[in-house]
Amino acid sequence: MDAAAHYRHLLTLGRDEFLAAAAPAVLVRYRAPDRNPAAARAAALAALALDQDLRETVDESLSHGKFTEEATEMELYPLAKKPGASFRDRITIGRTSNNDVVISEHSVSRLHAYVRQADGWVVADAGSKNGSWIGDFALEPRREVALPSGTVLRLGDVRLTFYPSSALFDLHGGDHGSR
Repeated sequence: MDAAAHYRHLLTLGRDEFLAAAAPAVLVRYRAPDRNPAAARAAALAALALDQDLRETVDESLSHGKFTEEATEMELYPLAKKPGASFRDRITIGRTSNNDVVISEHSVSRLHAYVRQADGWVVADAGSKNGSWIGDFALEPRREVALPSGTVLRLGDVRLTFYPSSALFDLHGGDHGSR
């Protein structure tokens, strides 16, 4: 079972069970099904929602991380340490399997960025080749910045939306459940 299917199942269990079983936070990648590259890219720019009941306009969707009808694929990257992984205080993100979060895309560096909990969550670029951004703001290598819920983080060419698990449940669970 992939992480998205696992989290959809957890949503059916209710808030307390969801929070007990889920990682403390996740990165969500919303992607359009492969059609043609131009159409897939355009659809991928629109953020998506787990439930069809949550459809809204594209502008509203982008600001809240919700799905549109055209984009149906969602990848979830739980933010949790792998047993025995390096950097105990950080969750590393990169292309290679020794990272806590592996994103197998050519524009993502071997060790691209890291996140950690401080007073809230923070993110830092790890000195990547293709850079990291929050919105139009380029992250400086190894300089931590706040990572609020719903933030769109770009690592190379990959767009991810950050959610603490409680916010993910509130957005996609709540009264909607898993349909």
